Amino acid sequence: MPIPTELLVKMTGRLTPDDGPATAEAALHVWRTLFRKLAPLLGPLSTELMFARSLAARHPAFPWLPQLAPDAEQAAFARFAPSLDARSPDDIAAANRALLETFTSALADLIGMQLAVRLLHAAFPDDDAKKNTLEKTA
Repeated sequence: MPIPTELLVKMTGRLTPDDGPATAEAALHVWRTLFRKLAPLLGPLSTELMFARSLAARHPAFPWLPQLAPDAEQAAFARFAPSLDARSPDDIAAANRALLETFTSALADLIGMQLAVRLLHAAFPDDDAKKNTLEKTA
C-alpha cells in the first residue's frame, strides 16, 4: 500500500537541497534519517533487509544499483552509497524516489499505514523556517 503522495513528495524533496540538483550526499542523508527513526522500532537488521529488498525490486529499472547476493543483504546500504558517486543528478533523484516509494510501501505493509505515516512525518517534519520565510515574502 503506497504512502500518501504529499508525504512522499516531502521526503523526496530533500534529495534536491535548496531546489538544486539531486546529490549523493543529500540522498544518503535522507536514508540515514529514515534508518535512525526506524531502527529503534524495527531493529537495524530489519531496516537493512527492507532496504535490500527495495534495491532488488528497483534493480531492473536502475541496473547500476548494486545487486546483492542473499548473504550480503546486511551490507545493502554500504554497497548502495558508492553506487551514487558517479551518477547524474537525474539518476540520483529518480532511483532514490523509486527506492523511497518501494521502501515506504513495504513499511506500511509491515507496521500499518497509520503508524508508518506517523513515523515518516516524525522523521521528516515540515520545515517551519522555510514556511516562515515564504509567508514573509508573500
